[in-house]
Amino acid sequence: MTQKVDFQKMSRKELRKYVLTHREDDEALRIYMDRLHNESGVFRQTGGLNEEDRRVLKIRFNGVNCNNEYII
Repeated sequence: MTQKVDFQKMSRKELRKYVLTHREDDEALRIYMDRLHNESGVFRQTGGLNEEDRRVLKIRFNGVNCNNEYII
């Protein structure tokens, strides 16, 4: 008989390791994903870049600002 794992007592790091080694355990994955969703300090990408971000990245990659001046 296998003992039931108490996911609630595991840290997020421990639970992640468990999920990665027990990929068939849907309950563990669900609890891990719920924890990530509800935990503060976890960065979530919700969409693409806005126009201002694209403009800034283009300037940084090309090394030229809007006035066609080279930036260092």
